[in-house]
Amino acid sequence: MTKILLTLISLLLFLLNINGQTAKIEGRVTNDVGPVAGAEVILKSPETNRPVQTTFSDASGAFTFNASGTFIVEARSTRNGTLFFAKAIVKSDSQTELRLEPAKLVNETVIVSADTEQSVQNVSKSVDTISALELRERADITLVDAIRIIPGIRIQQLGGFGRLATIKSRGLRNQDTALLLDGVRLRDSSAITGDASPFLADITLTSVNEIEVLRGPGSSLYGTNAIGGTIDFRTPAPTPGFHGQVSAGGGGLGLARFRANISDGTENGSFAYGLGVSRTAYTKGIDGNDNAHNTNFQSRIDFRPDTSSLLSTRFFISDAYVRLNSNPDTRGTLPASNNTIIVAKPGVNFTPDADDPDDRQFSQFFNAQIVYSHAINDKLAFRGLYSGLSTRRRNESGPLGVGFQSSSTSIFKGQIHTANISFDFTPNRFQNFRFGYEFEDEKFENIGLTTTGNGNFFTRVSQGSDTLFVQDLANAFDGRLQLAGGVRFQRFRLGDPVFSLQNAPYGNIISKNPPSAVTFDGAASYFFRTSQTKLRLHFGSGYRVPSLYERFGSFFSNFFGPQFIALGDPDLKPEKAAAIDAGVEQYFFSGRAVVSATYFYTRLIDTIGFGNVVSNIGSTSRPFGGYVNQKGGISRGGEFSLRLKARRATHVFASYTYVNSDQREPQVSGSGIVRTLGIPSHAFTLSATQRFKRFWLNFDLTAESSYLAPIFSNSVFSTYVYRFKGNRRGDITAGYTIPLQSERFSLRLFGTIENLFGFKYYENGFKTIGRTGRIGASFQF
Repeated sequence: MTKILLTLISLLLFLLNINGQTAKIEGRVTNDVGPVAGAEVILKSPETNRPVQTTFSDASGAFTFNASGTFIVEARSTRNGTLFFAKAIVKSDSQTELRLEPAKLVNETVIVSADTEQSVQNVSKSVDTISALELRERADITLVDAIRIIPGIRIQQLGGFGRLATIKSRGLRNQDTALLLDGVRLRDSSAITGDASPFLADITLTSVNEIEVLRGPGSSLYGTNAIGGTIDFRTPAPTPGFHGQVSAGGGGLGLARFRANISDGTENGSFAYGLGVSRTAYTKGIDGNDNAHNTNFQSRIDFRPDTSSLLSTRFFISDAYVRLNSNPDTRGTLPASNNTIIVAKPGVNFTPDADDPDDRQFSQFFNAQIVYSHAINDKLAFRGLYSGLSTRRRNESGPLGVGFQSSSTSIFKGQIHTANISFDFTPNRFQNFRFGYEFEDEKFENIGLTTTGNGNFFTRVSQGSDTLFVQDLANAFDGRLQLAGGVRFQRFRLGDPVFSLQNAPYGNIISKNPPSAVTFDGAASYFFRTSQTKLRLHFGSGYRVPSLYERFGSFFSNFFGPQFIALGDPDLKPEKAAAIDAGVEQYFFSGRAVVSATYFYTRLIDTIGFGNVVSNIGSTSRPFGGYVNQKGGISRGGEFSLRLKARRATHVFASYTYVNSDQREPQVSGSGIVRTLGIPSHAFTLSATQRFKRFWLNFDLTAESSYLAPIFSNSVFSTYVYRFKGNRRGDITAGYTIPLQSERFSLRLFGTIENLFGFKYYENGFKTIGRTGRIGASFQF
C-alpha cells in the first residue's frame, strides 16, 4: 500500500512539472468605457475546452499567461449585478483585446447539474438559478424566501422568521432535498431524518453569488438526501480591489437588519479575501411575543500559488434564537373517526398555534471548508476538499403555555467530517471523466436535563462511510448532443451507541455494518440550433442514509423508573428511489427568452417510517413503536416556466407546477388517506422586475391550491387530517440607486411590502405574517 501511495505521489509531482512554459499570452480586457480591472480571465485548451490557467486583469486591464500554443481565452466580470463576457482564440506571443459585452443567455453557466461548470445549453437536467442581482432586487432575507418561486419547490415555514422551515421537491418529503454550501453537503446529523431542515430558517442571504436548484435525482453526484432535488448556495469568489457594501433596514413585526460585505485582493488575484456578516432580529413577530434573532458570518480566502492552482478556505457560522409557540390543536366536535377530511376553519374546528412564554430554541452551526484544485495539464485536473460541520440545538421548555408542561432542556449535537478527492480527465473536447473517493464520519449526541436532575440523560452514536464515484460527460455532433452518466457506491460503518444508564437499550447488540447503497444517474439532451430547441431526458436513482436517530433513537422516561425506551433499528436499510423526467426548452430572441416544460415521475421504492407495532431489536423491546423499513409512494406531474429578459430593463420569470403525489400507506395511521400531506396539486409563481434607469420595481407572487395537513388532538389523543387553503402571497419591492463620485460609490434605497393583498393564511395550522413592510439603505463602495 505504501509503495502504491508513493508511486501516485511521484506521478502527481511529475505531472505538476511537465508543463513549464516560456512563451506568453498577453492581452487587455476592455468595455465600452475603457480598461476593466479585476476581470477574471480563463485560459482554456481548444482540444478539451478545460480551464488550464486563471488570472485577473490589472488596473490597466492587462493580463498575462505563461503558455505556448493556441488557446481559448475567456473574460468575465460583473457590474451592477449584470454578467459581462468575452471570448477569443489566441496564439502565444501575441496581443489580444477582450471586449466585454452583456452575456446573451439569461444564465451563462451552472454547476449543480454536473458538479462542474456547464453552459446552460449543455445541461441535460431540470435546473434553475437565481442570480445575485435578482436576489438584490427582490430584497429577500432568507434562503427559503428566495427559492419559493422555483417550479416544483414547495416551502413550508411553521410561523414567522426563525421557525422550522422545510423544502419539498416535486411532491416528495422534507428529507428528499439536499442542501449544499458551495457544492458541499450541509445537513444536521442530529436531526430525526438527518437532513438540513433544522437549520434552513437560519440561512440568511448574507453573502451569496447565486442559488442553483437541480430538480430530480442527484444522489450519484451529491450523495444522501438528493432524491427529489438539490439546492446549492454559492458564495462569491473574492476579487482584486477593495470593495463592498454596508446596509441597514427595519420594518414591521419589530424588524431590524444589518448586513456588511467587504472583499479585497492583490492586483493579479494571487491572494484575495471576502468577509460578510449580517444580523436580523424581530422583537415582536407575528403575535407580538415571537421574538427571534439570527447572526450569520461568512468568510472566504483564496490563494493562487500559480495560475493553475487554487487553495480556498471558507467559513459559515450561524447563531440563532427563536421563541416557539405551542402546536395547533383540534377544536369543537370531532368526527367519529379520523378517516374524514376536515375543512380547516380557525377558531371553529382548530385552534392555531398559541403563545408559549417559556418555550425557546437556541441554534448554532459552524462549517469550515478547505478546497484545493489544480489543473495538472490541459487534460487532467485534481481537486481535494475537507469539510467540517458542527451543529447544536438547545430547546428549553417551562411549565407555562397551553396544556400540561414540565420544565426540561433538550440538547442535540451533531458533527460531520467529510474528505473528498477527485480527478477530472478530459482526453478530448468530446469526453470528460470524473472519478474519486469520499470519506465521511458523523456523530450524534442527545442530552436531556431536568430541574431536579433525576431525569438527566445522554445518548451518543456515530457512523461512517466510504464512497467511490465516477461520472462521464460526453458530447457529439458539434455539442448538440449531450450525454451524462454517473455511479456512486457507498459502504457504511456503525459505531456502538453509548447511553447514560448501564441497562440502556441496544446495549446487548453487536453493531454490524448495514447494507451498502448504489445509485446511478443518466441524462441526455439534443439542441436543435436552427430552431433553438432543446429536448432532454434525465433518469436515475436516489437514496437517503438512515439517520443516527432512526438507527438508535430513544426517549427517556421516569414513568416506570428511569429508563430509555428504544425507537430505532440499527439494521435499517437506506431509502431508495427511482425517478425520470423529460422536457423541452425553447429559446427565443438569442436566448433572452426561454420556455420550458417538464414531465416528472418519482417512485419511493424503500423508505423509513414509524410503525406503531414493531418487532424487537434482539432482546431490546420497542413497546411504543419505532422506525422500520417500508414501501413509499409515487409523485408525478408537470413543471412549466417562462424566463424573459427583454433588453436590460425587463426581467420576468413565471412558473406553473402540477403535482399528484400519493403514499402506499397513509401518513396518518387509520385515516385511509393516501394523498401526500403538505403538497398542493397546483402552484403558480411569478417574479417580475422592471428597471427605469436607476429605479427598479419588483413584484413576486406565490399562489397555491389547497392541501392536506395533520393536527394532533390533545383531547382525544388522535391525529386528524385537515384541508387548508393554499397560500396567496404577493410581495412588492422598489428601489433607487444614487451614484456618488462617478459611480465609484453608490447609495441604494429600497422598500418592500410583504403579503401585499393581506391574505390570511395558516401553514399546517400555524399563523403566518399579514401585510407588513420594511425599508432599508445600502452604501456600496
